[in-house]
Amino acid sequence: MLPVRYALRNLARRRARTALTFFGVAVITFLVALMSGFALGLERSASASAADDVAVVVGATGETDLIRSFVPEASATEVAISAPGVVEVDGVRAASVELHTATRVGESIGLLRGVTPAAFLVHRAVVLVEGVEPRAPYELMVGRLAAARMGVPDTALALGRTVRLEGRDWTVSGRFAAPGTVLEAEIWGRLEDVKLATRRVDVSCIALRMASSADFPRVALFASQRQTLEVKARRQSEIYGALRAALAPVAKLAWVMAALVLVGGVFACANTMFAAVLARTREMGALRAIGYGPWSVALSLLEESLLLAGAAGLVGFTFASLVGEFPLRFPMGAFYVDLGSSARFVGLAAAAAVGLLGGIAPAARAVRMPLPDALAGKL
Repeated sequence: MLPVRYALRNLARRRARTALTFFGVAVITFLVALMSGFALGLERSASASAADDVAVVVGATGETDLIRSFVPEASATEVAISAPGVVEVDGVRAASVELHTATRVGESIGLLRGVTPAAFLVHRAVVLVEGVEPRAPYELMVGRLAAARMGVPDTALALGRTVRLEGRDWTVSGRFAAPGTVLEAEIWGRLEDVKLATRRVDVSCIALRMASSADFPRVALFASQRQTLEVKARRQSEIYGALRAALAPVAKLAWVMAALVLVGGVFACANTMFAAVLARTREMGALRAIGYGPWSVALSLLEESLLLAGAAGLVGFTFASLVGEFPLRFPMGAFYVDLGSSARFVGLAAAAAVGLLGGIAPAARAVRMPLPDALAGKL
């Protein structure tokens, strides 16, 4: 076997080509990690939002888009009071009457949700990280991604700031997190304030936290038997399942783009290694003449390819680590593109694949080359 230092020396001999390939594979590693982080973050934002033990009672049309659902206020009150199987926490039923609406801040569109204190019993992922929940009239609690969803700086929704919504001035009283869910892109206010500001006399839904997912049939039966209420029950997983289905093509496109970048990297690396084979035909013939077999020469070429791709992959991996996570908005909310360990290691695996696949074909050519042709320098 040829020593590893032979492969390292050969990489140093063609510095310009090696540097260009190194840079290309590093960029490929980062782009594959970026596409992976995008797809994983998008899929996670929808799937993590749903809880198996939460039922959502919507208008009679059965809308899964809560902004387009309308429930009479009297019906919502009766459902919140009477629906079976609802958990009680310190004597308070985990039944959240909510109003969902789109709102504007200048030219930016945000997602406004009117809630009651019971919302915190139902949506357990929501954690107050700064300030207090809305208590006084026209106070708001904003999610970590609300500013990103609206395309405004974080300072525009900072604690204590005044925001103009629905023709009224609101004060930001708190900020909340709901990691991995679409809730983080929302703005929450008191239900009565949101109804007054939007001139609505109805609500969008009633979210019910059940003792277990097995209690859903009881809630569904209650909603279907009370025809005067004009409501239907949906599992929260069904509501967010529709969102996940809408986002699935975008996530698949991200994976396809990652695969295309990977294919491009394989061809670039293979081109570099083919050039090395063609430039060192006589050298390889000489190595075989002094006793190194064709497989030893081929493995040395593969070592060169893997060393180059591996080093470049580590650079791309490090850069992805430095970037970390950043917010990105989409029509139904916002999410974090998380270049965490999963996405970074996908990128590193892509670099290894580029080195391996890009080196196989040139190495195979070196194996098949007859010794007399190699010594004569024939291509």
